[in-house]
Amino acid sequence: MRLDRFLSMRGVDSRKSIKKVIRSGRVEVDGKPVFDFAMEINGNNRIVVDGQEVENDPYVTLMMNKPEGYMSSMVDERYPSVMNLVPERYRKRVRLVGRLDNDTTGLLLLTDNGVLNARLANPKHGIQKTYRVEVNHLLKPSFEEAVKSPIDIGKGEVAHVDNLKVLDDYHAEITVHEGKYHEIKRIFGKFSYDVIKLERIAFGSLTLGELERGKCRLLTKEEYVSLLESVHMKFEEQL
Repeated sequence: MRLDRFLSMRGVDSRKSIKKVIRSGRVEVDGKPVFDFAMEINGNNRIVVDGQEVENDPYVTLMMNKPEGYMSSMVDERYPSVMNLVPERYRKRVRLVGRLDNDTTGLLLLTDNGVLNARLANPKHGIQKTYRVEVNHLLKPSFEEAVKSPIDIGKGEVAHVDNLKVLDDYHAEITVHEGKYHEIKRIFGKFSYDVIKLERIAFGSLTLGELERGKCRLLTKEEYVSLLESVHMKFEEQL
């Protein structure tokens, strides 16, 4: 990535003004002043502006534990946007990976790696998402067996359940990978269940862990590498 683009993305200044900052010798790369705003850098370089180190993650990927009442959108609409919950220093960088309905809670990813985002959203990569579901009446003993077959969820669409486990009379965990519109609610609705509560608890190998509702955190390197590998990308190629 070009040095001027990197610094403008980090909010140091506008792309136009950054060139003047670099030309004036206020920027150091790996301990040496640089004056070439078109210099190519990567995630291994140490960047300092006016004596202050600039965070140099080549890409940022966040996990959020989404609360109820927030929209998976970039701006406030009928409900407040989940972007209000993102730390300000990342808010202009990251984009949503898929979406959760305003009444759905749980694991939501955001990233500024456009290729990763597109691959995670593509059903052909088979990224599994697991949800915990609460329904409005007793789950029948035959339900687990019934969802093993393809399910006609209407509008010419068929859903495939990767796994379903009934936890108790009113709760189940379900894993899918296709990401159809309102897929979980439509699957349960096919069997005359209304979904009362819906929480995504896993995205691929990622789980919420101890992340509090309404909070965000950066993925660890190990989590990020695992996410990349799940869509056939290599960490070294992202630097």
